Amino acid sequence: MIGHAVESYDFVIYGSSATVIARHFFPSDDPTLAILSTLAVYGIAFVVRPIGAIVFGSIGDRRGRRTALSAVVLIMAGSTAAIAVLPGYATAGIAAPLLLLCCRLAQGISMGAEYTSAASYVVEQAPADRRGLWVSAVNSATFVGSAFAALALLALQVLAPAAYADWTWRLAFLFGGVMALVGLYMRLRLEETTTFRALERMGEVSDRPVRDSLRDRRTFLLLFAVFALLAVVVHNLLGYFPTYLVATGGLAEGTVLTAGVVALLSCAAMCVLTGLLVDRFGRRPLLVVGVALAVAGSVPAYLLAGGGTLLSTLGAEILLVLPAAIVGMSATILAVEIVPPHIRATSTALAYNAAYAVFGGTAPILGALLTAWLGRLAPGAYITVLAVIALLVVVVAMPETRNRAVAEPEPVEDDEDSEVLRGVS
Repeated sequence: MIGHAVESYDFVIYGSSATVIARHFFPSDDPTLAILSTLAVYGIAFVVRPIGAIVFGSIGDRRGRRTALSAVVLIMAGSTAAIAVLPGYATAGIAAPLLLLCCRLAQGISMGAEYTSAASYVVEQAPADRRGLWVSAVNSATFVGSAFAALALLALQVLAPAAYADWTWRLAFLFGGVMALVGLYMRLRLEETTTFRALERMGEVSDRPVRDSLRDRRTFLLLFAVFALLAVVVHNLLGYFPTYLVATGGLAEGTVLTAGVVALLSCAAMCVLTGLLVDRFGRRPLLVVGVALAVAGSVPAYLLAGGGTLLSTLGAEILLVLPAAIVGMSATILAVEIVPPHIRATSTALAYNAAYAVFGGTAPILGALLTAWLGRLAPGAYITVLAVIALLVVVVAMPETRNRAVAEPEPVEDDEDSEVLRGVS
């Protein structure tokens, strides 16, 4: 949980800093173009996430979950700390946004197998009847890390408001790089999962996990559809909504960050509650509820966002974080359980990050363009359309996995590993 919270902090702090980054790394004569350029760099990091999924997902399936988790957090540490010391456009000219782009690409590759590898690790170690609760630690860490990113920026604004826009915003990135090294230390001390060790002893580790993953097209497309909705909801919330509230809603950055902290911590708590519920009632019913909330609440969220007060902003963010928490939690546990163990890290990472590359990375800049072209409710309508499609997919085609064993190979009877691989606690 700590490792993933740090990774999330490092990745989303860029979106929370978009307005100040735009002033430092892009020409200042056109503020709108600078914001769009900043959001475009935010989105480009998602384009390379499938590469990270292929590389580090394969490492997770061939060398172990712990190895992959340690490698990605090391890359995140270096790239986040580097943003803290990059020269601005006034100093380095065109080199400034290019260097910023390189750092974001490294962050994107790092995130390519982070979330799903962490979820796979936890599921493979969890008691069969508590997988949802255990995975909620990872899922909630996404929002805890994001909340700490907003809180760090808010603290820097309050402590030194005059210096924040000039240089103290960089301290938040430096802190993230240092904390990622703490996450690396902790992950290096993890044991490998019992499931992966059993696969190794039985000689069932996949030699070509990417090829094997792409053979099951139906599972890939099912997971892609659900993760696409999750990507749009989460990265509208994390990557675009703060900018939307400042640029369109006219709110002060401090107000936006305060509302963001409250909403994200509420989302983390909702993830834990959802984890308990999916253990009791199943993954599919909660997934239906989460997608339905996205259908019903997205346009009202953007309507509330125009209220211009802290209370209306909180209401808008809650309407977005509820589906983010419920869909994220139920879809994650379902994805890890539906995939066989020898390709689990690769297959889940590919589906998750392909969806995030197409829909997550484009969410902020598409939200800005839709707002400019069609009005301030257009981003909410976009989420609603995708949610309706996802709801049809879930209702018609998504299976229930609550009683499915974590692993499915059936080796020789009475072998110690057979008990592990059948999910017997």
